[in-house]
Amino acid sequence: MYPISPLFADLLRRPDREFFVKAIIDNKEYDNTKLVDFNIENSLSLTYGFQLGTAIPSKLTIKLRTNDEIPSNSRVVPYLALSTARMTWLEAKYPWKDMHIPWNGSGTGWLPLGEFFVDSREKAKDVWTYVCYDKLVFADVAYVSQLNYPATQKAVFDEICTSLGWTYDSSVVINSAYKIQAGPAGYSMRQVLAYIASANSASIYIDKAGMLKFKRFSASEEPVFSMKASDYMRAKQTNPMKTFTRVVVTYNTEDQLTYEAGTGDENHTLYVENPFATQAITNALLTSLNGFTYLPIQMDARGFPQLSQGDVISFEQHESSTWLETVTAWKDTHIPWDGIRRYKTVILHQVFDFKGGLKMSLEAPSVSEQQSEFAVDGTLTTAVNKLNKDAVKFGKPYYGVSHSRTQGIIVEREDHLSKAVFNSDELSFYAGSDKALYFDIPSRKFKFNGTLEAVDGKFTGTIESGKFIGGTIDIGSGNQIFKAGPLGIQLGNTAFANAPFSVNMSGHFKAVGGEFSGEISASIINGGQINGTSINGVTVTGSTISTRYGNSKGIVMNSGWADLEIYSGVSSTNRIFAIEDLGNDAGIRFDRDGQILAGRVLDIRAPDGVFVNGVRVGG
Repeated sequence: MYPISPLFADLLRRPDREFFVKAIIDNKEYDNTKLVDFNIENSLSLTYGFQLGTAIPSKLTIKLRTNDEIPSNSRVVPYLALSTARMTWLEAKYPWKDMHIPWNGSGTGWLPLGEFFVDSREKAKDVWTYVCYDKLVFADVAYVSQLNYPATQKAVFDEICTSLGWTYDSSVVINSAYKIQAGPAGYSMRQVLAYIASANSASIYIDKAGMLKFKRFSASEEPVFSMKASDYMRAKQTNPMKTFTRVVVTYNTEDQLTYEAGTGDENHTLYVENPFATQAITNALLTSLNGFTYLPIQMDARGFPQLSQGDVISFEQHESSTWLETVTAWKDTHIPWDGIRRYKTVILHQVFDFKGGLKMSLEAPSVSEQQSEFAVDGTLTTAVNKLNKDAVKFGKPYYGVSHSRTQGIIVEREDHLSKAVFNSDELSFYAGSDKALYFDIPSRKFKFNGTLEAVDGKFTGTIESGKFIGGTIDIGSGNQIFKAGPLGIQLGNTAFANAPFSVNMSGHFKAVGGEFSGEISASIINGGQINGTSINGVTVTGSTISTRYGNSKGIVMNSGWADLEIYSGVSSTNRIFAIEDLGNDAGIRFDRDGQILAGRVLDIRAPDGVFVNGVRVGG
């Protein structure tokens, strides 16, 4: 029940009550000079009985006399207030500090009657009729979850509300232990919200302020509003008192798989459909609803706009009889002395109708005991039920597999992360909405978008790739092998250290020999012998550097004693000239004849003299 002030509540019960109405449409106000009438329909059940886990949009039909163009999906909020013009000082029994009544008696504060959005319209003469629904209709879209499953029902509920931009109040209580094992594929957001509500013994509705709420049902719930006989015109009991002592939850409608809790016949059994149910959830439902009782009625009453669908109410009814008319035994007769019986029921269907005044119709339907016990299907119904059970239907998933006229066979995960499509024009595997592996019919090739992982594989054709990453590459075997691996590349041996050719990860090159037709540039060359025509570099380090080939002429540099030797191929002694390392001194040696020639001046500087055959010359 929507909260109202004591003054508002008392004015609603006055026989001479007078209403003010208005509607705010896209932030523009339409008062009673524009508003002709309206009708609001609220429901928690659209069947012949009590239902759990519903999410039924409320409907507003409003008539306006206006020339304004009201766009589609415009937000419409009807309001209602009561006149205080006829209230006297003697009737004002409210605390002074709590009263906010204008001195001119214009009226109470405005009570919102719901938040609606324009769905359709039609015009008759100068009056527009707009049909509007509350925001539950915006949840009629496919639910594609981004959560990791299993996920809690609370996380799923919050994800949907966040995506829709909705908020909810403290009436929404979801058991933190309840989980959904896999992403709910094939359901709308409204269906998923309703299933979560039913698991928590509730139904969903949007209240008069536009807030998402749970209506939780329990056997111990007390009435929130009491109606006197003067508050209604007609109250018709449509069936005996309805009580539930057994709960049956169907979690698989295809195979009719169910969970059960409690005891009782069909007339006392509440049937619930919920694909997320477990035995624990079913047991908890029985704990809340065992003994839940209401009186099935149809009632026409004065309008009490604070009442909401799902409210438990009580009402009085005159049921007196004379002593002569009483035929029951004394111990079985429970007639109040004042002749007024008091009943409790629940509002499952509610209609407010405003045409100058406000009237209300309430309904709490139920399936009769005869309908519960003796439901007999005719031959046509039996055949249709059998066909529904046995036939494979287009678009209906069977353990993730479905088929259609446009796509053929479809295999899809419940969370839509993967899908496979098979038909004569397409053989494809999808990752999300992208093709991961498919057969390209024009090129006659299988194409893969992603990373291919395998333990091993064999290919008889050609492998083309822009890049190879990880592992090793072996071409050949034994000592006739090329290998690339984490140590580097190698040739001639399966062991990297024994390979005659290798390059390690630091760039160190090892080879038995080599031929180079171009130029070799290096900072340092270490080795035993270098033969060649031209060597360009900064430093050459090693034991011997020789330009000789065999015993032919040439120059030899020995690193051991820093000797420089010149050889002639026609000399019997072979060596003809040397610069020798004599420890701390150096010598120039001609093994045969020798000459020192100078084109102009030969300058010899020796402070201690120059000796020729032991004779000092000069100095």
